[in-house]
Amino acid sequence: MIKKIGKIYPHFTVANNKKPNRLYAFPFFGLLIKLIMLIPVMIVMCILSIYAFFIYLANWFYISFTGKYWDYAYKLFLGIMRLSGKMQLFIFGITDTYPGFEMDTKGLFELNIPKPEKINIWLAIPLVGIFVRFILLIPYFIFNDVLQRGAQVAMVFSWFTVTFKGNFPDSLYEFERDSMRVSFASTTYLLGLVDRYPSFSISMNHKNVKIGLIIVGAVLALGNMNSSYGRQTHEMQKNNYRYQMPNQAPQQPIQRSNSY
Repeated sequence: MIKKIGKIYPHFTVANNKKPNRLYAFPFFGLLIKLIMLIPVMIVMCILSIYAFFIYLANWFYISFTGKYWDYAYKLFLGIMRLSGKMQLFIFGITDTYPGFEMDTKGLFELNIPKPEKINIWLAIPLVGIFVRFILLIPYFIFNDVLQRGAQVAMVFSWFTVTFKGNFPDSLYEFERDSMRVSFASTTYLLGLVDRYPSFSISMNHKNVKIGLIIVGAVLALGNMNSSYGRQTHEMQKNNYRYQMPNQAPQQPIQRSNSY
């Protein structure tokens, strides 16, 4: 276990898949197989997430009264993040090992976050703390969204490379690994496991490939924002038109009388 949190957190390392399964990497079909296999794990994750939400609320008050992070909450949150990590690595193809239901890494990777020793009481105030952290994380959420979309594009490219060449490119593996680290970092900060703002830094080996993936991810994120804004605007216009239409009875034709 890491004793101290560094500038770049959490401590997350995973090896590249040296012998990827070509069936799992077969374009689109392999992903469908994985998603079907993961349905039971996703159900467990949903249940754990709901349970963790109530533990998170209880942890606020635990910190407020004791000044310490609840040990049970810390272990639960870290365990859920590790289970989520196994699922993501399986989907990306960085590992072909089924994640299972255990909240440990099974030696597939390392994800370590030390239990916080000193708590910022102001950021731990119930409701206020999470609101402040969420507002502060807005730029990081945008960065995370760009990397996640870029990682999805990298995953698609990796399918064809693994299918036809039998190897997982280091550039795509590193980008997907770093996108996961950034996602873990935002969760770590939001859960109050760290009070230091997360780092935007990622590995820039294979620079051209990664810059290209970041640009593609930014375009996709921007396109999604424009699409969502367009749908909301359209719905608002429809609602305004509906409310402004008066409920009028059909007008009767005006009868003219002939005058001489």
